[in-house]
Amino acid sequence: MYRIGFLLDSLIIQAWQAETIRKLLSTGKVEISVFVVNDSPRPSGGNSPVLYRIYRKLDRILFKNSLDAFKQVPLSQIIPETVPILSVNPIQKKYRDNFSEDDLKRIDTFNSDILIRFGFRILSGEILNLPKLGVWSFHHGDPSIYRGGPPAFWEVMCQIPATGCVLMRINEQLDQGEMLYQTHTQTDPLSVQRNANRIFWMSASFPARVIQSLNSLGSNNWKRKDISSTSNFSSSIRKPPKTRSMLGLGLNLFSRNLKRKLLERIKTPHWEIGWTSNLSFKNQVLLTTEVQLIQPKKGSRSFLADPFPILEEDKVWVFAEQFDKRKKKGHIVVVDEEGNFTPVIEEDYHLSYPFIWKEDGGYWMIPESADSGKLFLYQARDFPFSWKKYGLIFEEEAYDPTLWKTEEGYWLFVNQKSHPGCSPFDELYLYYTESIFTPKWISHPKNPIVSDVRCSRPAGSLFQKDGKLFRPAQDSEKRYGHRIRVMEVKQLTLSSYHEEESYRIEPDENQGNLGLHTMNALGDRWIVDFYTRK
Repeated sequence: MYRIGFLLDSLIIQAWQAETIRKLLSTGKVEISVFVVNDSPRPSGGNSPVLYRIYRKLDRILFKNSLDAFKQVPLSQIIPETVPILSVNPIQKKYRDNFSEDDLKRIDTFNSDILIRFGFRILSGEILNLPKLGVWSFHHGDPSIYRGGPPAFWEVMCQIPATGCVLMRINEQLDQGEMLYQTHTQTDPLSVQRNANRIFWMSASFPARVIQSLNSLGSNNWKRKDISSTSNFSSSIRKPPKTRSMLGLGLNLFSRNLKRKLLERIKTPHWEIGWTSNLSFKNQVLLTTEVQLIQPKKGSRSFLADPFPILEEDKVWVFAEQFDKRKKKGHIVVVDEEGNFTPVIEEDYHLSYPFIWKEDGGYWMIPESADSGKLFLYQARDFPFSWKKYGLIFEEEAYDPTLWKTEEGYWLFVNQKSHPGCSPFDELYLYYTESIFTPKWISHPKNPIVSDVRCSRPAGSLFQKDGKLFRPAQDSEKRYGHRIRVMEVKQLTLSSYHEEESYRIEPDENQGNLGLHTMNALGDRWIVDFYTRK
């Protein structure tokens, strides 16, 4: 059992902080030792410039989220009154807070293994070494790009495609501590408020994940395997922009997003699928001129995506999502070699990504049905046109379900959200079962096995080449389905998972391609999908 204390500025905390505490307690490995409350909190810097404050207020009003990560939550709503509360008056310097010897002794009596910083300013002094496993602090941003603040602001204003977040064991050097956990999510192009909301909700899971890893590995092995060496970031330290700078940033944000909205009105998002034999296993650009397209009939208000090919009795069948733009809902179709479309599975909710495989002489399919909050297995009654729902196999919201079968059983790769306020693009989870037909899922101890918008969400079936196992992954850093990173799976066991990037497949934007997010092989040919605007 790990004893964790929290450093606070108030007994009223933000919703994402309350969620952090809940997730820690849900591990069953944590007890709260103490809340150390700052009796005289001060802001880290001076008052923010007026125009910046006006912008942030308008942004919060215009892009208000019902799942507000910054909603005020009284600590008493989530914690029993028996947890000790210790008030302290830190020694305050210009930007830093230190603790008196008497306060350090009082804090030490609670025997905390970890202190998590939710309040105070930059900490220095003996407090950093007081807990056995140090003081943990969040940095909502990628410190290799921006340090300082405001969180999630500069990424939007400067059009940085991804917004990072780290949990760090801090030391005396600003932002140079030991990296405990790190992630990246797609930067919201319109709103700092929405951008911050998503990354703060994501970060609420970090301490609980580190505790789970610490518990499974033991402190010595954990330090060797899961902690990055001391960081050495040299990026500039940012502050809220002054009035003239904020005016320029605001005008730029408004003009580029006005242009974006006008473009969306003129040219709507559109996906296409097609065959190519020009996929070499190296970094390359995939050209539209090298792809044999499969298209719906002219005048059809729909598009195709997520293609999965099958060869049966010398005939090629392509299963795909057909998205109806009027209904704003997808269903599963099969396309024959002449380009004829036949709907095969339709539900009241959106369906996509028809993962299909053959087993014991029959065909089975698990389409994505995240809108239903569940996954269902379908069985072919009369391949390829007739399918029946075999049963419920997974009782959680899951995106782009991808199976891989080994001698041990079935591995299910899915993207999931750690909180409803998070994005479905960011985190890949892995589950194992001995039988897919009567599954008893075991969650992988490393879950999520990938936490990074650039290489998490599945982009097609796993495949083997030259004795190696590869997993196609969507890179949605720049936009949803921007490109594919093909990851080599180095380790896949019940206790470990490790993958490394092997190569990338890039869209050729000069040819009008803005992205691609599914690739599947049939012999030496590949079928892919493309994102365009029409």
